Amino acid sequence: MLETKWLYLILNAFTISFPLIRSFESKVAYYKGFPSLFKSMAIVSGFFLVWDIWFTEMGVWGFTPEYLSGIALFGLPLGEYLFFITVPFACLFIYECMRYFFPDGLLKPSGARYVSVFLLLLCAALGAYSVVEGLWYTGSTFVLLGLFTAYTQYVVKATWLPRFYESYLPCLVPFFIKNGILTGSLLASQVVWYNNAENLGIRLGTIPFEDIFYGMLLVMGTVHFYEKFEATR
Repeated sequence: MLETKWLYLILNAFTISFPLIRSFESKVAYYKGFPSLFKSMAIVSGFFLVWDIWFTEMGVWGFTPEYLSGIALFGLPLGEYLFFITVPFACLFIYECMRYFFPDGLLKPSGARYVSVFLLLLCAALGAYSVVEGLWYTGSTFVLLGLFTAYTQYVVKATWLPRFYESYLPCLVPFFIKNGILTGSLLASQVVWYNNAENLGIRLGTIPFEDIFYGMLLVMGTVHFYEKFEATR
């Protein structure tokens, strides 16, 4: 089943299937936030797609045709465009479920500040190292994540940060499954390949270390605009 040109599309379908079906369940009522969610994804996923097109052209990463439908635009396969819809959709569903099941939260604001400080120190160290070494994927990921973390924690003082941090942990479970397959787990090759000259070369299984923080930036940005739009709804 995995060795098919429809694999990337199948993975996207699995990613969104359960959250989409449960979106209209009355308790979480995820569907009520769809207008805010779709506007947020248009902004954040739009930015990531431009970044994706640029890095694909640079050879920072690329795609194996055997696992693609053949439909592409600006050098990106259809599955890649859907990735930036299905992943934020599923992660925001988890975010809203955490809000419902743990209304008082699991992580206090003081704990979130410690997480932010840790992220900022990590981003500063790896960002500086990557700029010196010319590692485009590592550098861009950690510099942008560091800047956005500092902005949300210290400039806008986002009250949703504790909820985001505690929600991102369960998001990593489907992340490791999907990204593991995309990067070659259980496959003869890889759906998405990475040029190790542009990253740290550290893999968690088959997944580049940077992917965890690239995904964090994607979801954090989406939550930021989602909460902003929800506050004015």
